[in-house]
Amino acid sequence: MCQRFSLVADLPDLVERFRIGQVVGSYKPRYNIAPTQSAAVIFEEGRERILDTLRWGLMPYWSKDAVNADGQGIGDRPIFKRILNKQRCVIPISGFYGWQTKGKVHQPIHFVMRDRRTFAVPGFYEIWPRVEGGDIRAYTMLTTAPNEAVADYAERMPAILDDAGIDAWLSEGNVEYRGVYPHIRRLDDAELASYPVGAYVNDRSNEAPECVEPIRAAYASLRR
Repeated sequence: MCQRFSLVADLPDLVERFRIGQVVGSYKPRYNIAPTQSAAVIFEEGRERILDTLRWGLMPYWSKDAVNADGQGIGDRPIFKRILNKQRCVIPISGFYGWQTKGKVHQPIHFVMRDRRTFAVPGFYEIWPRVEGGDIRAYTMLTTAPNEAVADYAERMPAILDDAGIDAWLSEGNVEYRGVYPHIRRLDDAELASYPVGAYVNDRSNEAPECVEPIRAAYASLRR
C-alpha cells in the first residue's frame, strides 16, 4: 500500500491550482505524512471547493484503518456505494515514498512528478459522530498497481486524476462513481522522477523539510 506521502506546496499555490474557495483551519506543508495522521484534502459543498484537514484512514467497524482502496475494485463493494457516490475528495500530494530493502536496511525513496507539480489523488471520506459531540472525518486514497518505476519499491501507488477528472470527481455525487471512474489512471513511468532520502523518514514522527531532500551529492539531481 501507499504508506507515506508529502505535501510541500504553499497554500496560495494550492488555492490557485485546485480553485479552492474556502480554507478550513490552518494549513502547513507536510514532509512525512503517515496513516492515522491528519492531512489536507479537498471536497466540494454547494459548488464551492473546500480545503480541510481530515484523518488519513477510514475507521470502519469491520476492518482496521483503511488508508488505501483499490481504485479498480472498490466500485463493486456495496458497503462503499453511498460514500463513493456522494463523499468523494481529492488528496493533493507532492510526492510519495517507497522503500528499497536490502537485508536489514530499508532505504526510503521519494517519488515526485518530474516538473514537481502537485498532483491530485482521488479518494473518498466518511463522517463518524462522536458520543461527546462533534464528529470524526477520515479519508482513504485510491491506489493502482505500481508502474515499472515504482514496482521494486512499493506494492501499490497512488492513482491520479487529470485536470478534467478533478471536476468530475468533485461533483457532489451528481455523477455516479461508474461515471467518473474512467478519469482515474495510473501514473506513467515517464511522468515520475525518484531519489533516495534520509532514513529519518522511517520514523513517522519526523516532519522536518530534510525528509524530502536528496541524500548524497550523486543524487543532487533527480534520477532519470
